[in-house]
Amino acid sequence: MILGLSVFSKTSDMRIVLLLAFGLITHSMWSQWSESGGWLGFEVNQSLRNDWAWSVQYENRWDADLTRHQRGILDASIENDLFSAIKVNLQYRYSEERNGMGGYTPQQRVALRLSSEGDMGKGEWNARFMTAQGVGPKSHSTDMPWLEEGQSWRIRFGYQHARQGPWRWKTDLELFPDFEEFPEQKTRFRWLMTREINDALSTCFGYIWSQEWNAVDPQAQHIVKANLIWKLNSPKKRKKSKVKIPEARIMVADRVKQVAPVQPIVCSSDAAYVSGVHAKGQPADWIVITNRSNNWCTLKGWRLTDSLEKTGLEFDAVVLPPQARWKGYEKGEGSFSFGVSADGERLFWIHPEGQMQEIQVGPQASEYPQSFDLLGKGIPSERLEND
Repeated sequence: MILGLSVFSKTSDMRIVLLLAFGLITHSMWSQWSESGGWLGFEVNQSLRNDWAWSVQYENRWDADLTRHQRGILDASIENDLFSAIKVNLQYRYSEERNGMGGYTPQQRVALRLSSEGDMGKGEWNARFMTAQGVGPKSHSTDMPWLEEGQSWRIRFGYQHARQGPWRWKTDLELFPDFEEFPEQKTRFRWLMTREINDALSTCFGYIWSQEWNAVDPQAQHIVKANLIWKLNSPKKRKKSKVKIPEARIMVADRVKQVAPVQPIVCSSDAAYVSGVHAKGQPADWIVITNRSNNWCTLKGWRLTDSLEKTGLEFDAVVLPPQARWKGYEKGEGSFSFGVSADGERLFWIHPEGQMQEIQVGPQASEYPQSFDLLGKGIPSERLEND
């Protein structure tokens, strides 16, 4: 613990390295014998939406000075940012451990890990608490008492240096305070270097030292670790296809013989009226306003709204030829912004001087638009020309 606290109390990289080296030398004095080994693995991970992530890692481990294969491990985990400063990780592990008969004994476990991190000096500190539980069939091999069949606990404290170019280093100290099985009472120190190859691939290699600290015949291990990490791109949120909404337009059935006046009059309430509404229109709801007179007129000052408490669409100098129609789509340029409910609602067509046409729309079940007369009453549905 003194070593772990020392790591957190210093921000100078050199001081951290010296303190860790001193801790290693001190702890090495406890062991009666030591051996070297190697870990080689490959990991795939991906960040998902809503602060979720997953990873799969396969790793092989050797001991006895790299002359004997010890264990093959497959880890699968899923992680979520539970709170702003705490991550929760659930891991499943399947491994096969070499036994004294020369074969392999399968083993399974599940682990729950809670981790946190924060800024510190030129990098960031990190801490992790882990509890693991063996699952599946139990192995009663007398020559393999170290198998993690029961419950185990781990506590880790670490520090990670800020990235400088493609390189980054981190170190941590992990304690195994399991007092039921003496081999699990040990300390593990890691020093890892990570280098980015490209945006997706990175490699990690380093040194791991572990020390049993409550065993009759304590052992120290010196392990070389190498790992290749493949980070998949985060899945992109599906975007709704953007359909271009047509702008409002004037539709003229026949060629207009009259010449437009320089200053057309405002359409009267007897001339301009809402003649068609489609609450299931494509690519958006649409409304048609017809000039039933034989004169040119402007819709300037007229309002189209779905609520008397809202202004809705107030027309500017839109000029309609005789017998012409204006057609506007929801949220189209120069058109209305409110939607029209197919379940039924009222629309209001209001003259600048206050006269009003009230239109009862829907319920609309068919694919055809609803047609209305001058008084806002529905008439038998029919297709409108140039829809």
